[in-house]
Amino acid sequence: MKISNQLLVLGVLSALSAAAAADSGGPAAVDTSNWKCESCKFEQGVSGTLDVGAGSVSDKSAEFGHYAGLHKKGGYFIGDTAVRSRGEHGAYWNLNASNLGLDTRSVEAEGGRQGSYKLRFKYDETPHRISDGALTPYAGSGGASLTLPAGFAAATTAAMPLASALQSVDLYTQRNQLGLGASWNRTREWEYAVSFRHETRDGNILRTGGAFFVNTVQLIEPVDYVTDQVDASASYTGKKFQMKLAYYGSKFGNGNKSLTWDNPYATPGFLATFPGAGSGQLALPPDNQFHQVSASAGYQFSERTRASADIAVGRMTQNDNFLPYATAVAGPGGSLNGRAATLNAGLKLNSAVTDRLRLNAAYTHNDRDNQTPQALYAVVSTDMFAGTPRTNLPYSFKQDKLKLSADYRASARLRGSVGADFDVHKRTFQEVDTTRENTAWGKLSSRVTDKLDLTLKLAHAERRNSGSFQAVPGITPPENPLLRRFNLANRTRETAGLRADIAVNESINIGLGVESSEDKFADSAVGLTNAKDFNVNGDVSATLTERTSLHLFANRQEIKSKQAGSQTFSSPDWNADSKDKIDTFGLGVKHAAIKDKLDIGADYSVTRSRSEINVNTGAGNPAFPHVTASLDSLKLYAAYRLKENLSLQAGYWYERYASRDWMLDGVTASAIPNVLALGLQAPQYHVNVVRLSLRYKF
Repeated sequence: MKISNQLLVLGVLSALSAAAAADSGGPAAVDTSNWKCESCKFEQGVSGTLDVGAGSVSDKSAEFGHYAGLHKKGGYFIGDTAVRSRGEHGAYWNLNASNLGLDTRSVEAEGGRQGSYKLRFKYDETPHRISDGALTPYAGSGGASLTLPAGFAAATTAAMPLASALQSVDLYTQRNQLGLGASWNRTREWEYAVSFRHETRDGNILRTGGAFFVNTVQLIEPVDYVTDQVDASASYTGKKFQMKLAYYGSKFGNGNKSLTWDNPYATPGFLATFPGAGSGQLALPPDNQFHQVSASAGYQFSERTRASADIAVGRMTQNDNFLPYATAVAGPGGSLNGRAATLNAGLKLNSAVTDRLRLNAAYTHNDRDNQTPQALYAVVSTDMFAGTPRTNLPYSFKQDKLKLSADYRASARLRGSVGADFDVHKRTFQEVDTTRENTAWGKLSSRVTDKLDLTLKLAHAERRNSGSFQAVPGITPPENPLLRRFNLANRTRETAGLRADIAVNESINIGLGVESSEDKFADSAVGLTNAKDFNVNGDVSATLTERTSLHLFANRQEIKSKQAGSQTFSSPDWNADSKDKIDTFGLGVKHAAIKDKLDIGADYSVTRSRSEINVNTGAGNPAFPHVTASLDSLKLYAAYRLKENLSLQAGYWYERYASRDWMLDGVTASAIPNVLALGLQAPQYHVNVVRLSLRYKF
C-alpha cells in the first residue's frame, strides 16, 4: 500500500502540474523520466556470506558429541555459506550449507520464479553417538551374525577368557537424507507439488539382550535401514475457499532380517542337555509400507468466521517371511500378512462473535483398525524350551476428541479464556475397553499496572474407565488382577500455573513463574498411585549500557511418584517412592568492546540432577544409591571486523559432565556370573573446543 500510495500521489501531482501549466500558458507536459521512488527498490544480483576456518576438539567423547558431530579428538574444517540471488521477473535461487567439515553437514538449495515454479534440493547428515565404551567378545559387530572365539564358552562369566577376547565397539547411528522437490502454479489459485526423500541409517545400537534360561548376554544390534518417502499434492487457494488433496507413501527396508549370536554359556555339558541351544536368534525390524491419501478444506464464511476440515485414509502392511522359532526349530512358514487401516479426521470452527468474544471448536477422530489375521503360534522360551502355543492379538483403537474454548477481552488490561476437552478412547485386547477423560481449564491474563503482567492457568481433569479390569486373553503368566496400568486407570489430575512479568524500567525485565500438577490414582491398589510435578523458574534480561546486555535464568523441577506392588500375585506388599530434582542456572552477556568493530560475549550454564528411589518391603531394605548428573558449560565468542565485508570469528567452548548410576557403575563384562554385559559405565567427560574462522560478506 505504501508504494502504490506514493505512486498515486506522484501521478496526481503530475496531473495538477500539467493542468496548472496549461492554464498559465506554460509547458504542456512535465518530464518525469528522472523521477524515482525511494521505497521501490528491489535488490538484484548475488549476495551472501561465506565462513571458512578450523576448529579443534580436545578429547574423544560420544556423550559430548551426541548429535553435534564433535565426538572425535582433533581438528576439523569449518565451512558455512548462505547465498541468495535475485533476478528479473521474480527469478531467484538460495543456497545454504552448514557444518561442511562435520558429519552433521547439510546442504539446501531452492530456486525458481516467484508465483510460477520452485525447485528444491536438500541433503543432510544426522549422527547419534551413543557410547564409545562398549566392550564385547563377539566378532562381527555391525552385522547380522555375532561369533565367539573357539573354546570361549564357560558356565559363568568369571570363567570366560574375557581379558584377551574383549574388544571395543562404538555404539552409534548415522542418518543420511537426500530430498528432491518441485512445485508449480498453473494459475494464481492452483499449486501442485511433489517431493521425494531417500534416507539411509546405519550403525550399531544396544540390544536389551538375549537369554538362555537364566543366562543372559547384552548384544549389539546392527542398523541397516533404508526409507523412501513420496509426497504429492494439489492445492487451491481462493478468496474464501481453500483445499488440498495429497498422497504420502513410505517404504521401509532392513538389510538384516535377524540377529544370531553364539551362546557364551554353551559348554559341552550344557549342549549335551540342550543340543539346540548353541546359538540364539532375534528378529529385527521387518520391511513395511505405509500409504495415505488425505484431503483438507477451509472456508471463510465472513471476516469473523472460518471453518476447516481434513480427512486422511491410510494403510500399513508388513509381509516379511517368518523366521524359525529358534535356530534349531523350524518356523510356521509363510508371513504374518500384517495390515492395519488408519482413519484420521478433524473439523475446526473459529468465530469472532464480537470484537471482544471469540469462540473455538475442534473435533478429531483417530481410528487404527488392525486387520492382521489371528493364528495359533508355537512359543519357544529363551531359545530352549517349548511353551504353550499362543494366539497373536491384533491391537486396535478408536479415539474421539472434542475441544471447546472461548476467549474474552474484558478490557485493555484484562483477558480470559475458558475451555473444556473431552476424550473417549476405545481399545481392543486391553484390560479396559473404554476410557473417558474430561478436562476443564481456564486462563486469566491481566496488566495489573504498566509494569506488571500476571497470567494464571488452572485445569481439572478426570479420567474414568468402563468398569472393572479384565484379564487379557493369551497373556502368560496372567497379570495380577489388582494391577492398574497408569494409562488405563481412573485418574484425577489438577494443574495450576502462575506467571509474572515485571518491567522494572526500560532496561530491566524480570519474569517469574511457578507450575504444579498432581495425578491421583485412588482406585489403583497395585501400580502407580500418585505423581507430582512442581516447577519454579525465573529470568532476567537487562540492557546495562548502550553496548552491554545481560540475561540470566534459573529453574528448579521436582518430580515425585508413588507406586505399590505385590510379590505374591495378590494384595500389595511393597511400595516405592521416587523423587527427581533438576536445578538449572544460566547467565549470558553481550558487549560491544569496540563500537562497530569488536563484539564479544559469553554464555554459562549449570545443571544438577538427583534421582532417589526408596523401596519399602517391610524388611528394612536399604535405599538404592542416588543417581546424579552434573553439567557445566561455558561458551565464549568474539567477532572482529577487519573490513566492511570481512570479519574474524572466534569461539571457545568448555563442557564438563559427570554422572553416577548404580545400574551401570562397576558392572563390567564379568561382574554378574550369569550376565555377559557390555561394560557400559555412567558417562563422564570434560572437553574443550576452539574455533577460528573468517566471514566474508558479498
